[in-house]
Amino acid sequence: MPPPPPRTPEQDMVALHYRPERMIVPELAGYPAHLNIDLLPPYQGKGLGRRLIEVFLAKAQAGVHVGMVTANVRARGFYDRLGFTVLPVPDPGPLTYLGKLGPA
Repeated sequence: MPPPPPRTPEQDMVALHYRPERMIVPELAGYPAHLNIDLLPPYQGKGLGRRLIEVFLAKAQAGVHVGMVTANVRARGFYDRLGFTVLPVPDPGPLTYLGKLGPA
C-alpha cells in the first residue's frame, strides 16, 4: 500500500475533527479544560494570545490542555514560554498535547 499523499498541518487538524473520540484520553484527566486559540496573523505577536490564555486560566480554576500540530514550532515556543509542558499521550497522531495546571 503506498503512503498517503503529503498533507499540510491544517489538513491534519481538520481531519482530527472527524474523530472527536480522540479527545477522551485518560492522560488528560488532570487537565479537564480544553483550550483552543487561533489568532489571525495581524494580531499575533502583540501579547493578545498571552492575555487570553492568562484570563482563561484564571477563570478555569482547573488544569488546561491543548492539542497543537507538532509541526507548528512557533506555537510550541509560545506555549513553552507560558509554562505549558508536554503531556504523554499514546498515539497522538500529528499532535503534541501540552498542559498547564490552574491556580492553586
